[in-house]
Amino acid sequence: MGTQGPDFGTQEYRVVLVQPESHGVLALASAGIFHLPRVRIPSMTRPARELQKAIKATWGVTAFVLDICVAPYGSSPCAVAELRSPQFCSGLEEVTLDQIMRSELTSEERHDFQLLFEGESTLPVARMGWIDDAIDWAASVTGRRFSGENDVEQLNAGGGFTLLRLRSDDSKSYWLKATGVPNMHELSITSCLSWLYPQFLPKLVAIRNSWNAWLTEDAGEQLSAPPANSVFILAIKSFASLQIQTIGTVDVLLAAGAFDQRIPVLRCHLDDVVAFLIDAMAKQTSAKVAPLGRHRVLELGEILGDALCQLEALAIPDALLHNDLNLGNILHDGTRCVFTDWSEAAVGNPFLSLERFRLLNRDAEGEPRRVYGEVWGEYLSEASVDRAYQLVPLLSIFTYLYGRGDWLVDTSKVTPQFESYARSLARHMDRAAQNPQL
Repeated sequence: MGTQGPDFGTQEYRVVLVQPESHGVLALASAGIFHLPRVRIPSMTRPARELQKAIKATWGVTAFVLDICVAPYGSSPCAVAELRSPQFCSGLEEVTLDQIMRSELTSEERHDFQLLFEGESTLPVARMGWIDDAIDWAASVTGRRFSGENDVEQLNAGGGFTLLRLRSDDSKSYWLKATGVPNMHELSITSCLSWLYPQFLPKLVAIRNSWNAWLTEDAGEQLSAPPANSVFILAIKSFASLQIQTIGTVDVLLAAGAFDQRIPVLRCHLDDVVAFLIDAMAKQTSAKVAPLGRHRVLELGEILGDALCQLEALAIPDALLHNDLNLGNILHDGTRCVFTDWSEAAVGNPFLSLERFRLLNRDAEGEPRRVYGEVWGEYLSEASVDRAYQLVPLLSIFTYLYGRGDWLVDTSKVTPQFESYARSLARHMDRAAQNPQL
């Protein structure tokens, strides 16, 4: 029936396979009752890509994922996909959405899918036939020919987000990305950075505001794990050089959507974060590890405040932060490194990024300090670089918790999962705060 046994390393998805012309849904029949087909894909992977592969392997059909719905508690997530194959497996039967067993879909899912079928979805990249429009747009702005969906690789989908890799007939590759809430700003910050510092980002080809989407040229492969030392050093040097170039454009970056993580802002919200952590620790129910006591959290707040003051006293100019630096967001084409995925871009003390690089390759953790010392030598003394290097392991965890800062005013974002995550980061800060160098 297209289902597999439980596997803790996989995630089950309900799949709504839609015929684009009739809007019929492919279902599995059992005693006159119609069920949604289901697939399992590996956890912690790109769902759209893995769903496409699983659908093809299970039923022999090509499909384009339009949307992925987060499941209600206790249910598997649901993916709606447009069929691209004229024929489908004989084990599936075409029915209307209303014929699907009531327990298979929530009323909200049925309503949203019906709007999608009728072309009334509020998500511009979740429309029937959108992939054809995307291919046509890529052809029009690049002047190249794209023969069909066999040269389109889908990596992400759902919630107004999409990520496609398109290959033209002459083997030129492009990336099409669209973002939805809460990352609508990624288009403006990416556009801003591409205009100001084009040598540090993949070449921006075109923007489609109605989709909140943009098209870039392929810029190489993501860094391997662990990265080659020469490439790793190049990445650090490139990013540090980018930061120096942004020193005079902080206000422009903030206006484009970068988040404010400058030291005065962090210090202003420190007491609120400490109060939140005290409350979160009091709510801990797990006995696997002891919660930090109120006295220790208050003490941790004092250490953080002192560290912020010390870092501010070094008079390091504010610059661009990426805040999602991982090997997948750094691309290398053999000669240069560029940086992608700017949804968490911020402005703040540039040395906070030094700690991110150190964590990317612990086998070469001395290199970030050395390279930053070389690049920033024009602005800072050796002693200032050393002191910043000692302070950022603690402060980078704090800025990671602070993030966009929106959760401090929007209580709907403070879920039990977020509180658990915050407790974990607090323990990391507690360990970092015990460094004698502080």
